[in-house]
Amino acid sequence: MDKTRDEMNGNQRMLLNCLESLVPEDNVLMGIAEFQSRLGNHNVPKEVYIALGILNNAEVNNVLHELTRPF
Repeated sequence: MDKTRDEMNGNQRMLLNCLESLVPEDNVLMGIAEFQSRLGNHNVPKEVYIALGILNNAEVNNVLHELTRPF
């Protein structure tokens, strides 16, 4: 079940904000690729790694769904 931004927990909102900051205006795939690159280079806040470790697959899917909603 999709959760809107207001229904997300703090870890989901933090991950969504991080992803949104990397997404170019019209290309969400480039933003996700940049996020993966930064994860690999350990160039994201430690809270992002913590959130990714805590969130289950459904919660991460909700974040990605919310990220792609405008597209």
